[in-house]
Amino acid sequence: MRLTFKALLLSSAAVCATASFAATPARVNVPFNFTAKGQTYPAGTYDVSMDSRSSFVTLASKADPAKQISWIVGPAEPGKKTAIIKFDTLGPDYALKTIQLGNKITPNLNSHFRPGISATTSIGGQ
Repeated sequence: MRLTFKALLLSSAAVCATASFAATPARVNVPFNFTAKGQTYPAGTYDVSMDSRSSFVTLASKADPAKQISWIVGPAEPGKKTAIIKFDTLGPDYALKTIQLGNKITPNLNSHFRPGISATTSIGGQ
């Protein structure tokens, strides 16, 4: 009985630790303006957070809380940084491509084909 209670207590602690990691926000500094789903977002500091069910990720501007975007996420291989934001670049323009937080990532957010995309830029945050 005592061994079973100990195992239950330890497994509960592990589940809580995993859930709190998923809900822990990360901070990312984006040094350029960018677009996402037809909206323009300013350069600046953004918080990246996950909902409690790990279904949606939110990217929110620290300077202007009204500037936030949320998307559904799916599984991903964990990155070297807590949060990884990727952008497609076309000349001086940046379009948000994906948002990854831990082991969850959005689909390609720049889904409409843009001829001439020259590169993909990644920004990591903790």
